[in-house]
Amino acid sequence: MDEKLRQLSINARILGLMYDKALPPSIRAIFKQADEAARPLSDHELRVICRFSAVDADNLQRLQSKTPQFVTSAKNRLLEKDPSLNLPGGALYPEERAEACWRDCWHFLRVTIYAVAAGRPAFTQPGGVQGLSDLYRELAVPISSMALAIGFLKSEAVSDYSTYASPSDASILREALLHLEQMIQKLPQRSSSDTEVPL
Repeated sequence: MDEKLRQLSINARILGLMYDKALPPSIRAIFKQADEAARPLSDHELRVICRFSAVDADNLQRLQSKTPQFVTSAKNRLLEKDPSLNLPGGALYPEERAEACWRDCWHFLRVTIYAVAAGRPAFTQPGGVQGLSDLYRELAVPISSMALAIGFLKSEAVSDYSTYASPSDASILREALLHLEQMIQKLPQRSSSDTEVPL
């Protein structure tokens, strides 16, 4: 990754929970450390945060453990809807480009779970969203396909979580993923004149 892309990637951190002054400093610090490491919350971290928010930590841990299967399901649904996406000339071709899309979906669900743990469905921060927009424009990411993938991710995760989480916790997840989906939908679409480069 060249220096420009590296800096764009650093600027594209959409999570804003570490700046939420309504959260205790100790919890904001957990979000900062986990997001900088681009990792899921540990069981201990989930329990600390959920004690503050009153979200059920066990159910959220169960949801978090299923992240890979939700991403795979969203991938399959997206490619079923448009099989040409990962063929030559498609928006998710070559394979490295498609893998970057699925990796982003994993990270989007990761930070959404942070938001549910905190009970904060509106979890993004404007600077990071602008950074993501800049990064996606540079890489000519197909925004419409990404938004569709997030929609499928939302459907899969909410459907599953609703079977064992409380209605209030399931509502937070639904609202957080809707917040994410709408954020992606509002990113500028790449124009036909944009040069497409591999992710």
